[in-house]
Amino acid sequence: MCYSVKIISELGQLAKTFKASNKAPENEGYNPSEKISGFAHPLLPVISQENPGEIQLFKWGLIPSWAKEDKADELANMTLNAREESIFKKPSFKDSIGSRRCLLLVDGFYEWRHEKKEKIPYFITMADGKPFALGCIYSVWKGQPTFSIVTTRANPLMEYIHNTKKRMPLMLSHQEERRWINPELTKPEIQELMQPLDESEMKAEILA
Repeated sequence: MCYSVKIISELGQLAKTFKASNKAPENEGYNPSEKISGFAHPLLPVISQENPGEIQLFKWGLIPSWAKEDKADELANMTLNAREESIFKKPSFKDSIGSRRCLLLVDGFYEWRHEKKEKIPYFITMADGKPFALGCIYSVWKGQPTFSIVTTRANPLMEYIHNTKKRMPLMLSHQEERRWINPELTKPEIQELMQPLDESEMKAEILA
């Protein structure tokens, strides 16, 4: 699964890297940090299928448009991730996967390996060290865009690190990231993209 990310790049830097305009003022709730928890439901930089040329700020934790107010917070904690195996079936996700996909722009993410009672933290990024995109879906609830990170089965590297659940976020190669938000994609094409990234394109380090 993926509940902690690193995003330290300023919005202007991300705009240059991802060739998009920055429409989100720096003072509107974006707080770059070494470690960001999904359970804090932060506003994070995304590029959406609807506005592929802009960086916007969406809240982590997808709340479907039909959610009742008294259930919204509970739902947001349950939808930080969306499993690719059930994404076309689950009520919270099935309306988004076809027409509301987005890219979460990150510098890396964190996962823990379990050895007996010990939890060993790892930091994972692209092998080239550049910011990259995680494949996500989004919805709008009461005017606020919210998103969920898509997860897949783990590749061999992530099987070793995430040795309990054996999952990983949908890391998109630099070549494939824009394809994820192509509105013309068919269901089979979306499913084809929801595969674990080849471990040769990744780098992982143990944190002290």
